[in-house]
Amino acid sequence: MFDAVGFVILSTPALIMAGLVKSAPLLWASLGGAYSERSGVINIGLEGMMLTGAFFAVWGSWLSGSPWGGLLCAALAGALVGLLHAVVCLQGRANQIVSGMGVNIIALGVTGFLLVRVFDALGNSPEVAKLPLWNLGVAVSPLHLLLVVVLLITIYGFYQTRFGLRLRACGESPSAAKAAGVSVTQSRYIAVTISGALAGLGGAQLSIGELSYFTTGMSGGRGFIALAVLICSGWRPGRAALICFGFGLAEALAENLQGAYPAMPSRALLALPFMLALFVLMFRTSDARGPAALGKA
Repeated sequence: MFDAVGFVILSTPALIMAGLVKSAPLLWASLGGAYSERSGVINIGLEGMMLTGAFFAVWGSWLSGSPWGGLLCAALAGALVGLLHAVVCLQGRANQIVSGMGVNIIALGVTGFLLVRVFDALGNSPEVAKLPLWNLGVAVSPLHLLLVVVLLITIYGFYQTRFGLRLRACGESPSAAKAAGVSVTQSRYIAVTISGALAGLGGAQLSIGELSYFTTGMSGGRGFIALAVLICSGWRPGRAALICFGFGLAEALAENLQGAYPAMPSRALLALPFMLALFVLMFRTSDARGPAALGKA
C-alpha cells in the first residue's frame, strides 16, 4: 500500500501530463454534448458518435494514406450521425433518449459490420497512418492543440456572441427565442450537427491520435462518462474541462499502477474512471441545473 502511495507521489508530474492527454477524448465529447444540450436536445448518442468517428478516421486514413484525411472523415461521419439524431428528434419528434440509445446501438453494429466488410478483420483493423506525435514530456498530437482552441472558442462563443445567446435561448425558452425571431429548429439542427462532429473528433483522438487502428467498441463507455461530466459541470464548458481532467487523471493513474504493480486486479483499476463518475454524480453541486427546455419538443 505504501509503495503504491510512494509511486503516485514520485510520478505526479508525469501523471498530470498523462491525465491531460487521457482527458482529451472525454472533453471532445463533452463539448459536443454541450452544444446539443444547451440548444435543448438530449444527446445520449455521444458514445455512438465517438465510435463512428473512430472507425471512419481509420478508414479515411487507410483510403487517403494520410491521417489528415482520416481526421476529416471522422468529423464528417460524426456530423452525419448527429444530423440523423437531429432529424429523428426534431422532424420525427421521437423521444430523444430513445433516439440517442438507438444511435449507440446502430453505431456499434455498423462499425463492426464495416470492419469485416472493409478490412476483412475481426476485432482490430490493420494499422494505418496516425497523427504525428510531439514529445512535450508526454506524447501530444495536433488534436490536443486543436482541442484547446475549440474549448476557448466554445467558452467565448457561448457567452460572448449572438450565436451562443440564441443557442442558450433555444434551450431555456424556445417560445421566447421564437418571439425574438430565432429559428429554434434551425439552431438545434446546427447545434446537434456540431455536437456529432466534435464527438467524432473525440473518436479520432482514440483511433489515429493515440493508436493507429480501430478496435471494436474502442470508445469504451467514454461517451457516457462525457455525458456524466456534462451534467456535473452544469453544462458549462470550462467546468467540464476541469472535470474531464479529473477523469483523465484517474485513467492515467489506473494504467500506471497496473504497469508498476501487476499484482493489482486489472479489472478493478480499469473500472476506476467509472467509479469516479458515479462518485461525482452523487455529489454534484446544486447549481448543476440543465437547460429548462432540455428534452422538450
